[in-house]
Amino acid sequence: MPNNLPFSIIDIAILCGVDVPNSRGKNYVLVDCPLCGRKKSMSLKLDEDVFSCHCAGGNGGMLDLYKKLNNCYDKSNGDVIREIKAKLNINDDYANNRKFTKPIPQVKKLSKNEVLPHMQKADKAYRCLLNLLGLSAKHKKDLLERGISNANIEKYMFRSVPVLGYEYFAKNVAEQCDIQGVAGFMQDSRSQSLSFIPKLTGIIIPVQNIFGLIEGLQIRLDKPIRKTRYIWLSSDSLVGGGKATTPAYFVESSKETDTCIITEGAFKAIIPNQYKDLTVLGLAGVGNQGCLDYVLPELKRKGYTKIIEAFDADFRTNPDVLHHRERLEKTCREADFNFTRYVWNLEDGKGFDDFIINRIKRKNASRV
Repeated sequence: MPNNLPFSIIDIAILCGVDVPNSRGKNYVLVDCPLCGRKKSMSLKLDEDVFSCHCAGGNGGMLDLYKKLNNCYDKSNGDVIREIKAKLNINDDYANNRKFTKPIPQVKKLSKNEVLPHMQKADKAYRCLLNLLGLSAKHKKDLLERGISNANIEKYMFRSVPVLGYEYFAKNVAEQCDIQGVAGFMQDSRSQSLSFIPKLTGIIIPVQNIFGLIEGLQIRLDKPIRKTRYIWLSSDSLVGGGKATTPAYFVESSKETDTCIITEGAFKAIIPNQYKDLTVLGLAGVGNQGCLDYVLPELKRKGYTKIIEAFDADFRTNPDVLHHRERLEKTCREADFNFTRYVWNLEDGKGFDDFIINRIKRKNASRV
């Protein structure tokens, strides 16, 4: 079992009334999303026990899914675990007491040569699209307040979600690029289009991977959906569309270094790099570690030998984060990296970016 809890993401989905089909040997299953209602929009990853719905539901661990579907955000993870165990009739000696059991297949590791062609195709299409879009004054102000510099706002191509003109943008991109199967693009009844949803406005974050390619477009919503702030542009179930791959955001130091910090999220990668010139890899989520199959070998090729994990400081009270910290360490050590962690107090900031900025503020204040 991929976690240290006596149930899986499939158990949670079935318990909450989701119709879960057979995985047919895949490492994920697509289900009708109980959050947004779209057909086959939610992906349940069997090897990592995480879910994602790129149209509205965001992503997270199985406890997050249970809380969303039962509207019990105020409950602690410990209380939720006890509640789930009671509903599944699981006692402390749970090894042979699983109510729902579905085999989890062996996951094929991805190599650079297998993933690179599609990444290059997506990168070309996304750059063409971003060159057609703009960034609103409000969103630029939000990014500056977040701590991102004007130079990096331009460099990393932040844009605002358009509220109309989807066919126009898609047609223009299609004239220059192959958009078939690229997440976010699709073919509707008349022509090519984009799967943006007008009501879901926000900041487009082009996620550049370890190869310097824009592999996906993440959206930071202006108004969260059921506490979900980030979603991915995807068109997985649509004609001519593609599935978002939840890539990790990579920014590299301008100095020679043997150390890469692994954290969660694009902002938590960009900001420490901007202020401290660090090499940082920001996973799409603490559980989204599948990309490490090809990321770690590429880090080795670049000369990195040391990994420092810097997940959020709330790992002490969040079993999901704690589990994925341990999983990351195991993966990195097996890949022959030296491994250590940054640990800071929650009052110094929840995320690694908060921690960096707060340290700088205190340092500047002490000089006054």
